[in-house]
Amino acid sequence: MPSNSRWNGMKPLLGREYANARLFIFAVPIVYFLIVVLKRMNNWLWNRPSTDTLVRLARHDFAHGDLYRYVYDNGANEAGGRLWLLLAVFVLALVQLGVERRNGSQELLFSLPYSRARVFLSKWLLGAMMVTGTLLICTLADVVVMAVSPASDYVRLDYFAAQFGYSWLVVLAGYACALLVGAVTGSVASQTILTWVLAAFPIGFFLLLDASLNVQGIQLPRRTHDGFGNSYTPLLGDRIQDALNFIGYASLSYTDIVWWRALAMLVLLGAGLLLATGAYVRNRVENNGKLMLFKGGETVLRYAVVLCASMIAGMVGKGLFRLGAGEWLGYDIGFVLGCVLSAFIIRRLLRMRFKY
Repeated sequence: MPSNSRWNGMKPLLGREYANARLFIFAVPIVYFLIVVLKRMNNWLWNRPSTDTLVRLARHDFAHGDLYRYVYDNGANEAGGRLWLLLAVFVLALVQLGVERRNGSQELLFSLPYSRARVFLSKWLLGAMMVTGTLLICTLADVVVMAVSPASDYVRLDYFAAQFGYSWLVVLAGYACALLVGAVTGSVASQTILTWVLAAFPIGFFLLLDASLNVQGIQLPRRTHDGFGNSYTPLLGDRIQDALNFIGYASLSYTDIVWWRALAMLVLLGAGLLLATGAYVRNRVENNGKLMLFKGGETVLRYAVVLCASMIAGMVGKGLFRLGAGEWLGYDIGFVLGCVLSAFIIRRLLRMRFKY
């Protein structure tokens, strides 16, 4: 009875969230179907000359243990679908938090007899149901297409199950991070910009740091190559780069999906959801319109902007000031100038209030 009561208490909130985004929610699976299922239908049902060739190639690959190269295009369709779903949950998070904050409906929502944690959970559940429903419906349709196609002998349910599970983890991890950004930023503009920055920040920061260390004579171990362009076992620098590249997780081909990548997305999903819930519960309405809602967030953003801008300016200085002392002197000049200028700019931005 208590659990049923809690569910009944969620229905009005879920209905409200659905009403605000119902047209978009119906559009998401349609576009995903066009990207994934329709392309499979083009390959295996409607394009007969090409299909006959693919069947021959599939037989060859199946005999040599490489089933997925031609039969499933090694997961290229699903990778495109994941990128679309990531864009969709970003837009949904923007509507649920940024737009709601801008049009003033957040204050009304907070005045309702529901805890903020429950309000946030309703937002999360709507997005999770949209993603789950889209993946489930389109995956079943994809199975049917393959089952009635000339490649029916090569249908593998473990392929569809793995793609469904991995796509679900990646997209919901991205959704949790988008909600986290929306819960700590004070405007639509800052949520939009910082969401895309967050997606690129880990790998971008690592590349900047690696390049900056190289200027100072410090180099992380990287892949070595033989004279024929073949690479050997990736070393520390490459492992870090692969682990931080979120877009790389989303665009993986099927044969590159491994357990540690799925586990990384599960950890990111849990951490992002936990932090986003905590930030939303502590949301300070009086800070709406500011770049960041919390002092702690302002501090983190200030140091991140100054450090990244300084390293970028250092790389520019390295190219502009080619002095006799070596590249490091030009880099240091650019680094100091970038530090001073970026500190001044971010300080001004954090004091401003944005209308959008």
